[in-house]
Amino acid sequence: MGKASRGKRERSRDKDGQWTAAAAARAAHRLREQTQRCLTGNPWVQMTLASNMNNVVTELYAVLLNSDLADMADKPEDIERDAALSMTLGKQGHPPPWPRAAGEAAAWQIRQIQKLLRQAEVLVISPAAHAAVMAAAATLEPADVSTLDRDRDILMPTGLLVLPEPIVVVNRTGSLSDTRAFGWQFITQHQILPTAQYPGVRVTTFMDRDGPVQRPDGDRRSPRHASPGIRYHR
Repeated sequence: MGKASRGKRERSRDKDGQWTAAAAARAAHRLREQTQRCLTGNPWVQMTLASNMNNVVTELYAVLLNSDLADMADKPEDIERDAALSMTLGKQGHPPPWPRAAGEAAAWQIRQIQKLLRQAEVLVISPAAHAAVMAAAATLEPADVSTLDRDRDILMPTGLLVLPEPIVVVNRTGSLSDTRAFGWQFITQHQILPTAQYPGVRVTTFMDRDGPVQRPDGDRRSPRHASPGIRYHR
């Protein structure tokens, strides 16, 4: 079949509403471009990421104040705060010293997401394969992924997988989100000691503000946004 015939066939299948790799790829690149535009100078994204970071660091700090760190002899000043930041920003790839202000941390996270969107290889998955992967993932236990090796098992150091439809997930607070895409980047994790560095993978989940889960007021105008999550392998 010639190029013209193949193109005509793909266009006709697109019009019939059938999934095609070509149409999915076009949509994925369009979503990436839209997300890049929405991230630039977006105060809502900045505020959301800063709030998330502040909540996580505050919780960790409160726990560490009652941990063995509090009993250390000649412990460095405010080591609990540094430990909390190493468990968040450090494991996301931010080297020390870590910013104390949540707004600065959010600005750094946004820069990392923008870098991911610029550099990532864009991937798509068919609805049938997506359903099979979801079914398989539901059977996984922590031990099943404990032997993963970053350099051996992940073929691309930077990638963005756009799903054929959003996945509705339950967050830690019980709220619902629409996961539309996953992005990953190879990073170096940083702990408190300058020499404590480990190879890692930062995973970013992208939630679709126009997906099945809507705000109570029905507002569909809010921009798509990204929420960084951490998955790391040593």
